[in-house]
Amino acid sequence: MRALLPAPSDTTTEQVDVHAHYAEGWVEPGGVRINFVTSVDGAASSAGLSRGLQTPGDNAVFAALRDLADVILVGASTAAAENYRPSDPPERRKVIRRAYGLAEAPAIAVMSSSLRLDLSAELFTAATVAPTLVITGSSAPLSRRNDLIDLAGTTTRLQLIEAPSGSDGEVDFAATVTSLRELGYHRILCEGGPRLFGAAVGAGCVDELCLSVSPLLAGPGAGRIIGGKPWSDEPTPRLTLTGLLTEDDALFCRYRVQNAA
Repeated sequence: MRALLPAPSDTTTEQVDVHAHYAEGWVEPGGVRINFVTSVDGAASSAGLSRGLQTPGDNAVFAALRDLADVILVGASTAAAENYRPSDPPERRKVIRRAYGLAEAPAIAVMSSSLRLDLSAELFTAATVAPTLVITGSSAPLSRRNDLIDLAGTTTRLQLIEAPSGSDGEVDFAATVTSLRELGYHRILCEGGPRLFGAAVGAGCVDELCLSVSPLLAGPGAGRIIGGKPWSDEPTPRLTLTGLLTEDDALFCRYRVQNAA
């Protein structure tokens, strides 16, 4: 993998330290970082899954971004579709995290307004190295909240976090970010899905977008990387390209959101 932006000082060296590239300007201040992969024609998935768009370079960026996060935030539908598991990086990645002053493993936070979750999944029953957090709104069914509380009382490291619900019943994204920061999670990596990305941008909470552009055309039918209800009439967010890597015809873009909260 080689860097296009910032331009490398040594043009004879193509290999870039991916961790250092994404750690610059991030590890110290923290913030909310969104990570997505898309096809050249704008698809968020291929055959219904983001992994259909992934390249070896995208996998390397995906891992590095996780290695630089305190918590990985994901919507419940994406967590189920992509078969998320409890956080437990291999030792070589724990060493990298320690070198940046981070805990050995990031927490996984799953956002769900309905709490329609498969509580038998490993993500909820087998969290031992780092916790799995379930974030829901104040309008979530009491019975489902009680099921989570009961499971949290066992050996798994499961924690229920309640944030306010909006008028549409969805979890308030800005309040979610506040709750995570109060728990000490200052470097928040959001991995989607599209509705969660839309809510994050609509709430003015996104500091950075890391976008992998896969060198293929997915064709008609696939959704975009952003979804959900329309934003307000405020000016649409502007992005500044601060980093650009390439490998095997794929592009790995790092954008700063200019009007982040």
